Amino acid sequence: MYKKNNHFTPKRVSTLSLCEKFVFGSNLEGRHMGGAAKLAHEKFGAEWGVGDGPTGQYYAIPTMHGGLDAIRPYVDKFIAYAKAHPQNRFLLTRIGCGIAGFKDIDMTQLFKEVIGMPNISIPEEWLAGLLIDTTLGFDIPKEREMAPKVITELNLHQLCQKHIYEIGASIPGLLPRITVRYVAENKKFGYVDFGDFFFYNDDLYVWSLNDKWADQHNQGVVLDVFHDECERRGYARKVLFAGVRTTTKDSNGEWIYTGDVINIMERDVDSQGTQIALASFDSAEETDYRFILDNHSLPLSNCKRQKMKLQRIGTVLFQLDGDQDPPKSLTIRTMDFNGWHDTNEEHQLKVLMAKYTPNFDQEEWKYTALELLGAEFNWR
Repeated sequence: MYKKNNHFTPKRVSTLSLCEKFVFGSNLEGRHMGGAAKLAHEKFGAEWGVGDGPTGQYYAIPTMHGGLDAIRPYVDKFIAYAKAHPQNRFLLTRIGCGIAGFKDIDMTQLFKEVIGMPNISIPEEWLAGLLIDTTLGFDIPKEREMAPKVITELNLHQLCQKHIYEIGASIPGLLPRITVRYVAENKKFGYVDFGDFFFYNDDLYVWSLNDKWADQHNQGVVLDVFHDECERRGYARKVLFAGVRTTTKDSNGEWIYTGDVINIMERDVDSQGTQIALASFDSAEETDYRFILDNHSLPLSNCKRQKMKLQRIGTVLFQLDGDQDPPKSLTIRTMDFNGWHDTNEEHQLKVLMAKYTPNFDQEEWKYTALELLGAEFNWR
């Protein structure tokens, strides 16, 4: 759960992002003369004469006025404050372990609730004491959060909102295992795991440390969503949602994503099969990944039970309009592809265009030209 650079307080803190607060040990008189207190005063604006609570980008916890029982109320007050400010990230230092003279193992006794709080980083020196001292009764999550059986765009939005702090602060923790596909650029998909993307209204944004995306970074969106610079996350850029990974692989051993166009064939039967597109389907009656047709739908789970041969031949991400706002949803695209009233010629043209995706070309003849040239899409 705890990983360096995202849940341990750095050994040396030189800068703070907008959401971060530096937590240090102080004295009730607020005389910040040494150690972390001096750093807080000189670099982060800790006010002289204020020895308890938040001011600016710091939080002071007095440790010089007595033993552990005397310090405990101030620690409890800090923890309550951190719980009430989930969008802030608190960099907890080894309070009390300098001039105050306490040992690390002593101070960990006061901070048992911190382990379950994603917005508080801890000194690495405290981890062993916190975990080894079983008398503290920590409720430490041991299992990764289970992802929903079927990932729809709606529950994906809800999960992102639930874990918005971990996403902004880059704390993976025990987040659900979900992989999303997106249009990285023309003729190229990108893939990103849960925790490295978020939604702003209906738009998908992904994080990247690659400087090539610096010009596409939207700082306004980041501040609106996270109330923080999130400078350690890199660049947040708007992309087109292109499906979520299902739990099923095709006949070539590749994961099937929503938005894929699948050729469905009876196993061991030599036939062309049926080419239809897959969508997430979630209602009060049933939940499944489904091939949505005119007045009914075919569940992906049925295809697996009947051991049908599933061959991915492309996706519905063709003739894309990068400037469309709002973009057409993936479910609508799949339903358009599975148009019941299409002629055979119209359907086969869609199948052809599905092979060369993602693609922003609007002219149908360009897709035909790609086929004549023998172009192939490399899914890997």
